Amino acid sequence: MNIAEKNRLSREAALQIKALGQIEGWKKTALALSAIGVAFLYAGFGGQGENLFFGISGILLILAGVGSAAVLNLGIRNGKRNVEKILNRLEAGEACRIS
Repeated sequence: MNIAEKNRLSREAALQIKALGQIEGWKKTALALSAIGVAFLYAGFGGQGENLFFGISGILLILAGVGSAAVLNLGIRNGKRNVEKILNRLEAGEACRIS
């Protein structure tokens, strides 16, 4: 593997690590959204009077937040595997195809 190829792979790994950090932040935001959904759900159904709007909004926020966090977590896991492959190939010094 030549120097230009090593530099390209190293830059690609660095960019993917940066992107994984951003996705991690989005995942935290999605989990916060689901926590807000729990508060809405409690306000809708757990308080003194039932408020159907808050209850349904809470359920939708929980589903959206947890679903988004699950998809983002899958992306993070696959991204980390890809970065690991890049770094292993860099360490081995062989040319590679990145999936």
